[in-house]
Amino acid sequence: MQIEQAYDEILEVLNRHKDVCVYDIESMKRAAKNHLFGLELKEKYGFDIDPKKVEIEGRNYFTFDEYRFIGWFGEKYGRTVSWPDDESQPDDEFLLNISFSTGAYIFGKDYPGGVFQQFFNELKSYGPKYIDSHNCSLYFPMENAGKVFSNFKSILDKYWEKNKEDVRKRRAEKLRAELKKLEENPETL
Repeated sequence: MQIEQAYDEILEVLNRHKDVCVYDIESMKRAAKNHLFGLELKEKYGFDIDPKKVEIEGRNYFTFDEYRFIGWFGEKYGRTVSWPDDESQPDDEFLLNISFSTGAYIFGKDYPGGVFQQFFNELKSYGPKYIDSHNCSLYFPMENAGKVFSNFKSILDKYWEKNKEDVRKRRAEKLRAELKKLEENPETL
């Protein structure tokens, strides 16, 4: 409330002097609104973010990285769940979407499906309201979005490490299978 009051006071003074002021007051209003929204995400919902770096135009949509964004969902926003597991759709809901358009390829070219499924299941354990398993997307209500958002990087890193170990095992198994095939059928060269 202190910060909101400070912005109100600053903007009130600027508006009183807008005829002689060279500052872009509308830009300052947007910056203040974004900062206040960033504070709300951090303080009310537990998002581990720098509130000063949030830039949401009209609080409609914000991308944090290639996997996570928040925004309004529903028909009127043109944002729905593509292929919901339970056929339900959001209706005018503000949600955190965590999505992996390439599926298991996020962990490597050999498409480590098992590692990815474990990763996806751990994220699902945080209670998404909507699940689109076909498109590897999870949609979390704001009430429990902060926890999964804030733990996301450590969860992702954990499975990157797990995949590093599994890559060697999968490659060794593949090479053993190729060697066995060569030994059993030398004419396949």
